Amino acid sequence: MIITFLGTGPAGRIPRPDCKWPVCKEAAKPRSKSARLQTSAFLEFPSLNVLIDTTQDFEKQSRLIGGKKIDFVFITHGHSDAVGGLLSFSKNYKRFGRPVVFAEEKTFEAAGKQIFLSGLNLKFLKPLQNYDFGDFTLIPFRVVHSFNPRFPALGFLFKIGNKKIAYASDFKKIPAESAKLIKNADLAILDGAAYEKPIPTHANFADILTLDEKSGFKKIYLTQIGIAWPPYEQAQKIVSAKAKNIFLAYDGLKIEF
Repeated sequence: MIITFLGTGPAGRIPRPDCKWPVCKEAAKPRSKSARLQTSAFLEFPSLNVLIDTTQDFEKQSRLIGGKKIDFVFITHGHSDAVGGLLSFSKNYKRFGRPVVFAEEKTFEAAGKQIFLSGLNLKFLKPLQNYDFGDFTLIPFRVVHSFNPRFPALGFLFKIGNKKIAYASDFKKIPAESAKLIKNADLAILDGAAYEKPIPTHANFADILTLDEKSGFKKIYLTQIGIAWPPYEQAQKIVSAKAKNIFLAYDGLKIEF
């Protein structure tokens, strides 16, 4: 399978207007790996394709998908950087093959009534249930992200034969039951929003190092990279010095699994 990172940045994107952080200066350069749209990923399995989150940047991100069909869309939570592109997506619904859009019921409710009137094929997910999609089994798992109960958040475990891929782009904490589920995953794509200083709703690098030590992930890619991180090349050197199995993702990165 192939994973394409359509976006790897925070809700505010990088660069942004009037930004004084060093990463913004670097991100403004052509083809900079420090430039980041809102977080989303495209997964290509042998016989079907999956989109994770429809961001407000979906129009730009869809260029990386090209003419490929999308069979399923999985939504992590109801914030605008995860569902803000659903209406735009619905306008291209036929182009992508009329995919089924999965999320928790509260997530669709948070997205607004217009989502239910968009013509999309919507189906509900429940945490810790197994969903068989043929090429993979999906197990959504609970993560702690928002203070507001209107916005519950999910991560997704993809089981492909005896391999496991964990995807959790927005979390501050992972509850014990979820952590047990994704332990020893072959690949974990995780929230790396905060760098050194903790923030209330996202993990920082120290949190990821602790989680990695407890969970035994074989390889980690950080996404949702926040504005406090140094520019990409410098940041990757910092990460590599701490853990050889952790990498920073960047927009457009493709990895084969």
